[in-house]
Order: sequence, then C-alpha cells, then structure tokens
Amino acid sequence: MCSDDELRTAIAGARDALTAAISHLDKIGTAERVTEDDWQDASAAVGLSMALHRENMARVGVLLGLGGAQKRLLRYLLRHVGQVVSGPELSGVAGIAEWPRRIRELRVEEGWPIESGVQRSTLRPDEYILLRGERDEELARKWQLASDIRRSSGTVRDRILAFLKAVSPQAADRDDLEYVAKSGTWKPAIGDLRDEGWDIRSADEDPQLAPGSYRLLL
Repeated sequence: MCSDDELRTAIAGARDALTAAISHLDKIGTAERVTEDDWQDASAAVGLSMALHRENMARVGVLLGLGGAQKRLLRYLLRHVGQVVSGPELSGVAGIAEWPRRIRELRVEEGWPIESGVQRSTLRPDEYILLRGERDEELARKWQLASDIRRSSGTVRDRILAFLKAVSPQAADRDDLEYVAKSGTWKPAIGDLRDEGWDIRSADEDPQLAPGSYRLLL
C-alpha cells in the first residue's frame, strides 16, 4: 500500500508537467513574432514536459496497485466491454508512448478479443473495442500458429501462404501478416500468390473485410 504523500507527489508531478507544457504554448502564443526556431524549441520543451507527465501518470497507476501499462489497459477495457474507446483514452490510461504494442500483446498473445479499425471496417484506426470480458482461446491459438510459422524457414511468400491456408476460411489482418512475414513489405507476396492462381480476397472483393485484411478461399 502506498503512502498518501507518495501518491500526492506523483499526482502533483503529473499536474506540474502538464502545466509546464501549457506555459510553453502560452509563452509562444503571446510573442510578437514566432520564428521556425521558436516553434521547434517550444515543441521540444512541450515534448519533454509531456514525457514527464506520462511518467508521473504511470507512477500514480503503480502506486494505486494498477500494475504495468498492459494491466492498466486491460482493466480499463474490461470496464468498458462492448464500448468503443479511443486511442487517446488508452494512451492516457497506459501512461507510455508504446501503448499500441501492449494492446497488440493483449490481443494476439493473451487472446483478448480486442478489435480496431485493422480488424473491423466500422471502426477508425484509432478506435478499439473489447468484444467480451473473457479470453478467446481461438485468438490465442491463432497467435501460436502465427508464431510457429514466423519461425519457420522459407520466403515471405511461403510464410504468408502457410498462414492464410492455416486460418482459412477466416481472414488474416495486416498485423497478422506483417508479424508472420517478419517484414513490413509483405503485400508484394500477396500479389505474387494471386498471380499464381491462389484465390485471395481483400476488402476490394469482399466488403465485409476490414481494409488490409485478406482471406484465402480453398
């Protein structure tokens, strides 16, 4: 259990850092003339203040027993099951800049049914929804499958095809494919497979698919 003094100090640190960021903007906003250098210097100062703000926000979470960023994010999502939450909300809850990675870990490694615009076309890229309040064993199995294929030998094309076959008739989203391919340049492999005659559908052919998702029909 944390002491009240520790908690108040961390909260004050978060407040003061935010106040400092606002102060930098107020100062440059009231200047008679703003140069490119002035704006860059102010931007750098705001960046440092916001980093300190996130650090203290995260500290408050730890002192309250909310655990690390991943646990804080999951707790928040579980409190809002079935509701769309925004990226800025989750960023604030996590208290770290790398929060999207923690969301992905919860989804693909832990099997929590979290969707974003990557998986669902009705959501924006910066919107997320936890569909149910329990883990999805099928999602966890899919991640293990992706992990096994990622470690296999062969080309990017080979790994992409192996994964699409393994999950068919389900679709694979761009996060899945980038992970399996071990490369951000996996799309040419999809084109090569189509040229070879593999019936791979995208959102262009199947409106039910989210942009960037692909389904192999066997």
